[in-house]
Amino acid sequence: MAGMTSQSEAVVPPEQQSRSSMVFTIDEYKVRYQRLKEGMAENGIDILFSTMPEQLNYITGFDPLGVYFYQGMVVAPDFSQPVLITHKCEKELARTQCWIDDVRVWQHQEDPIALTVTALREAGIKAGMRLGLEMGNWYLQPSWVERFRQELPGVQIVDATAMAMELRLIKSPAEIALMRRAAHLADVGFAAAVGSLRSGVSEFELNAAALEAMALQGSEYPALPMIIGSGERSGLFHGVPTGRRVSEGEPVMLEISGVASRYNSNIVRTVVCGKADATLQTLWSIVTESFWRPFELVRPGVPVAELDRLSREIRSEYADYIPARAGFGIGLAYPPVWLGRPDVLVGDPHILEPGMIFSLEPSIAQYGGASVIFGYNILVTETGAEILHKTDHELFEVM
Repeated sequence: MAGMTSQSEAVVPPEQQSRSSMVFTIDEYKVRYQRLKEGMAENGIDILFSTMPEQLNYITGFDPLGVYFYQGMVVAPDFSQPVLITHKCEKELARTQCWIDDVRVWQHQEDPIALTVTALREAGIKAGMRLGLEMGNWYLQPSWVERFRQELPGVQIVDATAMAMELRLIKSPAEIALMRRAAHLADVGFAAAVGSLRSGVSEFELNAAALEAMALQGSEYPALPMIIGSGERSGLFHGVPTGRRVSEGEPVMLEISGVASRYNSNIVRTVVCGKADATLQTLWSIVTESFWRPFELVRPGVPVAELDRLSREIRSEYADYIPARAGFGIGLAYPPVWLGRPDVLVGDPHILEPGMIFSLEPSIAQYGGASVIFGYNILVTETGAEILHKTDHELFEVM
């Protein structure tokens, strides 16, 4: 009868309807897709097969839990949409999250590379053409590359990693809004950990406080686990929480990540349980100066490398205890880490532009068994810079 729906239609809840969970507008995805194809032309890439989960998300909206499965997208200049290849476990996520129509599914005991090769041949791949693969990402196995070489004789495989990462360098207004949300969630988690800090509390308890507070406000799983190290464990720099209990006067390194729609924002700070001794006070003074003076330089047109150079100069007396670059780009990310472009590092060629977001987090680490670090996420604006987090800049001693 007219106006009636079938039983199968009636039982499909709204959250399972096609495209119901898209994070961005279709227009934004289409603009990104066009920019990707322009990047392929500029880099001499005839056909692209992308396996980087950040790129699949950025172009199609696909946000699978099963990033460990073989999956990717085929892009060709004359394709109006990319072709997404994924495991059957993820197909309903693809239907609800993606703006594209052509989603091809494999399941266990099937050959997903054969499925991919079919799609590549449909895209027109042939001997003498250049196939782009993101050779520098975590989600491309060497055995897959070898299969492509066997199945596609005469096709030249070229690295498309840099192209993919550069595409995501400048954030759109909608992405910036998500980064603000993620930064707020990181602030919430950081405040909860600091609020729980007292002599006798364990690192596990600090982690639990942060995770609970953020989860209650809607934070997702981070691309990198929380870093929490107290006392001599703060000197590990990359120490995850343990059952160790904090004592009065000890430093506690906290790196807390909030996540909104896979956009990660980390806040990283060393705080002290109670009163800091003279050594910690000295390190804190130098490290904070090595943040604020470079921060004052941040504006469009400034070389990224200059931030690291100045930060290192300020910490030069402790050069042997500088463990890493002064910072890195951050945003859309999946495990194992949220590192992106630019590298806030001497030698990086990037020039600051509006819409870039990066973490500036200088440190003096592994010094006398302790690490002191100070970091926030920074948005480059049209006229300068904005710190996305709201955590008190002066917070150091927690009484």
